[in-house]
Amino acid sequence: MRSWPKYIVALLAVVSFHTVRAQEESAPQEPPFVQEENEFDTLQNAPTSPDEAEALSIEDEIKSSEPEAPAKKETVNLNEQPKSDKKLEEELQFEEEPQAPVVEEAPAVVPAEPVVEVKPVQQAQPSNVVQRTSKGGVEYIHHPQAAKGLIAITKEGAYVYKTKETGKYDQTGSFRFGMMDPPKITAADGTTFEMMYSDGQQPVMMFDYEWQPFSGYGKLGVQAGVGFLVAHGNGRFVDASMGGLTPKEKYTFVAIPLNVGVVYRLEWMSRQWLAPYIAGGGTYVAVGEFRDDGKTPSAVGTPGAYGAAGMLFNISAMNRDTAFTLRSEYGISNLWVSLDYRYLNTFNEDLDFTSSIIGAGVVVDY
Repeated sequence: MRSWPKYIVALLAVVSFHTVRAQEESAPQEPPFVQEENEFDTLQNAPTSPDEAEALSIEDEIKSSEPEAPAKKETVNLNEQPKSDKKLEEELQFEEEPQAPVVEEAPAVVPAEPVVEVKPVQQAQPSNVVQRTSKGGVEYIHHPQAAKGLIAITKEGAYVYKTKETGKYDQTGSFRFGMMDPPKITAADGTTFEMMYSDGQQPVMMFDYEWQPFSGYGKLGVQAGVGFLVAHGNGRFVDASMGGLTPKEKYTFVAIPLNVGVVYRLEWMSRQWLAPYIAGGGTYVAVGEFRDDGKTPSAVGTPGAYGAAGMLFNISAMNRDTAFTLRSEYGISNLWVSLDYRYLNTFNEDLDFTSSIIGAGVVVDY
């Protein structure tokens, strides 16, 4: 009679076991998840009494006595294509947009480039010093650009080339100032030029123009010029007893020599330092006398001849930069200072301007 409670307890244990197993199979867990037992589950599953322990041992015997179902072996056909890949490709295949038709363009015509012959660069040979000045400030060397007109290199690095003249400089203008003897003029009443005006040397200005069509060993050209001589004085009383008095009338004496001749200059270089010259020709001296009392002026003249010789000193040859500036900006090839002597001879004895004239001036070649 005492053994029936054991069977009741065993029956309850079997029923609870199957209930728990059904719950586990109804809620399967994912493979990565592993359920770990904790201390509370261990305590709950542990038998609390000797009867429960005996019932669990009986249940284990029943489970072990049941035959296990044989595991089903799966066979794989290697000749069969897997369908999963095809489906995957179909799922991943997107609808492609319709492509526009490709139009082939005609090839561009590229013009053929001319063949350029490249010559090897010639290396400049180092220049050798030919001569050195005593001070050591300038060196004379064989430079490769000397064939192109290089004549000097400044210390600042500027290259100075000798240039060829493209223009023709065959004209000359000159201005001279000199002193001459007073003319020998005597009036009907015996009054002379010295008595009316001055008895000393008279200043005279001369302007000359030269055209030199012939050049070679020197320059030969035609010369034309004009001069001015001006003197001032007072009138004189006819009565000799009033000789100590000075009249109020003012007189002005004007003489204008007009010259035409030829000139030769001994010049054979473009920048010659010194150039002697000679000139000669005919002249006509026009004379006029003017009064301030309103009376009619008197005018006379006399022909004559002249001859001249002198020396020209070239200022532009002293400085290369000055010469270049005068030539390039003003068209002046040479700038000279002149010293000369001229002799004037007239043919009228009553109006005699025969005199020696010593002068100096400036001469410009252009």
